[in-house]
Amino acid sequence: MTKKEQRVLALQKRRALTDEERKEKSLALSEALWALPEVKQAGTIFSYFATYDEADLKAFDEMASQAGKRLAYPISLPHGIMKAAVPEGPESLAAGAYGILAPAEDASEILKPEEIDVILVPCVAFDKEGRRLGHGAGYYDRYMPMLRPEVLKILIAFDAQELDYVETEPTDIPVDIIVTESGAVRLA
Repeated sequence: MTKKEQRVLALQKRRALTDEERKEKSLALSEALWALPEVKQAGTIFSYFATYDEADLKAFDEMASQAGKRLAYPISLPHGIMKAAVPEGPESLAAGAYGILAPAEDASEILKPEEIDVILVPCVAFDKEGRRLGHGAGYYDRYMPMLRPEVLKILIAFDAQELDYVETEPTDIPVDIIVTESGAVRLA
């Protein structure tokens, strides 16, 4: 299958989940994510705000925030450029690129990539080897090479998004850990 065909198939599978299933699975994967020792030790976590059908990390973000973690979220700019921003508060959030909730750049602390300890990477599809397929804009694949080599890259998805094999290109960055509602799988 081509990347386009894989994307269509995985989106169909993800969108076939009911709202209740997404809610339950998101909570389970948030708990599995929080159980990772590297996540508990991290000071700064680059999270994300979910689209309506993605794995939602609200429960994880709440756990991390209560534990004193600094949470950053993406600001998506033109030409596939992404920034990590820590919003000053809930009033600093608004619909950003693609209608996804994002911090307002002028009401947030913009982090340098070297300040991040863990990055949580959403996807459309993934395989057991840690290859991932995004929506095709390349935001994460452009951002992750700027991180320190030891930064933990964690893919977040529902089990339904797994494919036997994901087509990749040399610019596609693999992840270190996959977290779904079934738990965490270490790849390195």
